[in-house]
Amino acid sequence: MPVQKSKLVIILRGLPGTGKTYIANEYLSHIGDVFDPRPEVPILSSDDFFIKEGVFHFDKDKLGEAHKWNFERFKEEIGKETPFIIVDNTNIKNFHYYHYLDYAQRNNYLVLITIVPDNNKSNRELSTLNIHGVTQETIRRMRSSFEWKTEEK
Repeated sequence: MPVQKSKLVIILRGLPGTGKTYIANEYLSHIGDVFDPRPEVPILSSDDFFIKEGVFHFDKDKLGEAHKWNFERFKEEIGKETPFIIVDNTNIKNFHYYHYLDYAQRNNYLVLITIVPDNNKSNRELSTLNIHGVTQETIRRMRSSFEWKTEEK
């Protein structure tokens, strides 16, 4: 009986400016240690929806559309049986990522959920560190509603 190769999805969670994209790229730098041969690894972020000609143009009114677009890309990668996929979104609430988790597990992927901590950085610090201009006030709201514990089903 052939051995089934593991397929892995990493779902990143964290406030803007905590380094989720940095962590995603760190995972990529070590992917050759896990998979041989080294596969192409998609980093799927809803932020990519707002990048036009290399410039980020956020439109709050299109955020829902961006998340649907990103999930469709995710399902395409699952359909291709891409061995390693990274989802790089804030995922503040548990329900923000459950559809990724459920879809991956139903398709025989292992799922690792990684919460990237804020390391006691203030809202002001995070607002200067994030690359998309998220304001201190928005980060404050996100921080106050972040669900740190995963709900048990």
